[in-house]
Amino acid sequence: MIITKVLEKIEKPDLELVSQTLDWEITSFKIEQLNWADYQYKPRVTLRLAYNEKELFLKYKVRELQPKAEIQDDNGNVWEDSCVEMFISPLTDGCYYNLEVSCIGKKLFGYRKNGEKGIRADKDILSKIRVLSTLGSKSFKEKSGEVEWSIAIAVPFTAFWNHNFVPQSGTKVAANFYKCGDKLANQHYLSWLPINTEKPNFHQIQFFGELEFE
Repeated sequence: MIITKVLEKIEKPDLELVSQTLDWEITSFKIEQLNWADYQYKPRVTLRLAYNEKELFLKYKVRELQPKAEIQDDNGNVWEDSCVEMFISPLTDGCYYNLEVSCIGKKLFGYRKNGEKGIRADKDILSKIRVLSTLGSKSFKEKSGEVEWSIAIAVPFTAFWNHNFVPQSGTKVAANFYKCGDKLANQHYLSWLPINTEKPNFHQIQFFGELEFE
């Protein structure tokens, strides 16, 4: 998959501009892979990806039943709420970062070597990752019915603290993208690319796919 360059030479573009630019200029792809027979609920999820010289941009759009957002702190158990995720490996060194963001923008950002215990980013790094959700930033209990929401995310390349990650045209990385909700009424685990494991587990670098920066 190719990641297109947008908003060139604009330092830290406003997230409303990022969101609109991705809608206008970038084709979305679906996160719809059902990997485990015990979890068959399938919300509608799309993702748009782009970048500029300083940041990686993501915009998820979600339509799901009964979302909730009870986790109120960054680096908390955001995967228990309605959550979107990106796992990315900047180099072929067996290491990757996992960015998990709830529908109200609470963030967990971790780093690990495949098979080892993860390390979570400190507050300074987390503060550099910008988010803007149509559901706002305040926690809420489970909503009724079907809800549509979107979230724009800007991740500075400096946030990948264990790598000198400055992608150029032709740079290739490995990644997978997810939508989950471990403690939702409609529990689910969706991925961009299939994961061949017995039980739900997104920490599977061998199932990442290739992304190439335009």
